[in-house]
Order: sequence, then C-alpha cells, then structure tokens
Amino acid sequence: MKRLKIGVASLLLLSCGSVNAEMKSKNLEQGWRALVNQSDPFDTSKVEIVQITKGAFTFRCRELNMEAPSYGYESLSFRANLKYIVDGNNPVDKSGGYSTYLGGSDLVTDSRYYHFSLTSADIAAFKKGNSAKVAGKYSKTGWFTKSLNLVGFTKAYSQMCK
Repeated sequence: MKRLKIGVASLLLLSCGSVNAEMKSKNLEQGWRALVNQSDPFDTSKVEIVQITKGAFTFRCRELNMEAPSYGYESLSFRANLKYIVDGNNPVDKSGGYSTYLGGSDLVTDSRYYHFSLTSADIAAFKKGNSAKVAGKYSKTGWFTKSLNLVGFTKAYSQMCK
C-alpha cells in the first residue's frame, strides 16, 4: 500500500511539473489581439505571434482575412474580387478568395472569409493609414464591405512579421 501511495504521489508531481507550450490569445494595444505560440518550452514569456485580429479582420504575415456572413456548415473555396481603400484614397483592386477558413482553406466550418495576399505596397498603405474599408465579391453576389480602424496596426503587424 505504501508503494502505491508513493507511486501515485510521484505521478502527480511529474504531471504538475510538466510544461505545455500551446497557442494562446494575447491582448495588444489599441484593440488588437494576437494568437501566440510559445517559442521556448521552458520560458512562457517567449512567444511568436501567429496572427493578429481586430473586429472582423485577421492578418497573418502577407495575408488579410475579412469575416463574412455565414449561411451553413460546409466546405467551400471560391475565387473572389476584393478592393480596399485606406483613408479615402483611390481603391486598390485585389484578386483573392472566399472560403470557409482563413487564407483560402476549404476546411469544413460554419465560418466564411474573404482573403487576399498582401504586397509590400498594401502593408505600407495600412501602416500609414488611420482607417480602411475592405470589400469582397464572389460569383454574382453583391459587394460585402467592412471597415477597420488601423490605429495600432503598425506596431501589432511589426511584432508579428519581424
């Protein structure tokens, strides 16, 4: 019986001492949130930012995703036309997609996203701007438009894409 108690106590101590390096959410400044991955298994303060979000927008390095209305639980991925305007400047046409997951994946979900790849010029425009409007359209559907306050974008994006 004593051996059993010692064995159980040892297992409990070992399991309590383990470190689980996992994805977590982290608040950034100006309403931005980050999905972070612990980069050092022994130091929880060392993290890498995987993506940043604000409102309906999710940015990854060189990728913008805009959440759209959902109509069911399925898998889909279509080509889409997108446009954005930063601070009322001229619209920029982009070719991208409309999908059930970030970045164009056709993973089965009940979410929908418009997405496009970001060029250096796009990133510079977002970093200089105060607000943006992004519009997406696929098939014969109408344009779907959302607005984004860009305050804090430069710092959040720079932390993610070093």
